[in-house]
Amino acid sequence: MDKLNIMRQDTVALDQQTDELVILDQTRLPGETVFLRLSDPQEIHDAIYKLQVRGAPAIGVAAAIGIYAVCKRLPDSDYASFAAEFSRVKSYLVSARPTAVNLAWALERMERVVLENSGRTTAELKELLRDKALELRDEDIRVCRAIGENGLTLIRD
Repeated sequence: MDKLNIMRQDTVALDQQTDELVILDQTRLPGETVFLRLSDPQEIHDAIYKLQVRGAPAIGVAAAIGIYAVCKRLPDSDYASFAAEFSRVKSYLVSARPTAVNLAWALERMERVVLENSGRTTAELKELLRDKALELRDEDIRVCRAIGENGLTLIRD
């Protein structure tokens, strides 16, 4: 990671080689630039709870990528078992910040993938969850960029 220019770093990302959630630990700034690699439900819950990931959109994206990382590590099983475990992890992650709208919103969008694909295999569900998590990340990037570009029109030299 380029530690010289933090502006070039994703603060929330999916490492597609390891299927881990990677976040910039906001609690270590400005003194240190530390990236956390998370895939365990408790680690992801704690990162949200302790504000290691900050900002409503970033929390939502971290939750989406995080629940994918957790599900990727689940054993292949029948749909009912997979869906039940997904629901359990979703509820646990929401409990980290129950009033965080983007957290619940992102996890509900991820849950829709599971609920709308009951005829798929566990392996297929995992791929669909990865795709949805990346879609939510890309959507957040587009929205943030648009906000910045619109704000830029209000700034004068």
